Amino acid sequence: MEIIKESFFEVIKNSIGVSPEESIIPVKRGFLASIDTFSKERELEVYLVFNKQFLHTMCENFLGEENPSLEALEDMAKELANLVVGHAKVIAQSKNHNFTISTPQYLGVRVIKNYNHGLHFRLDGGGHCSIFIRNKD
Repeated sequence: MEIIKESFFEVIKNSIGVSPEESIIPVKRGFLASIDTFSKERELEVYLVFNKQFLHTMCENFLGEENPSLEALEDMAKELANLVVGHAKVIAQSKNHNFTISTPQYLGVRVIKNYNHGLHFRLDGGGHCSIFIRNKD
């Protein structure tokens, strides 16, 4: 979980120049993207859930889209899943932990249930994101 958290902070800071903050408020319903990780030890499903404001902020600051379409918000959810988990893979490799990742999927505006761990973040202005991890085993 620490690697995912480190990755999230670095990806957001490097993408839009804003540091997210940890939050105690989970986002259990929102724009849901997933990506799987595979290693010798275990397989995990990683879910990122964003509220609309978080994705809007990312589209505005990362892509320069002031009025992003629904499709742009959905694409941003998938792209963030890929960036965060992909960067976590690089961090893990630097610590001699190896895993592979799947292609990210956008699952729609949905509720997340049945997870093992969760991390919650916020941006100034009302953007919220949660990352949930579920063991596949």
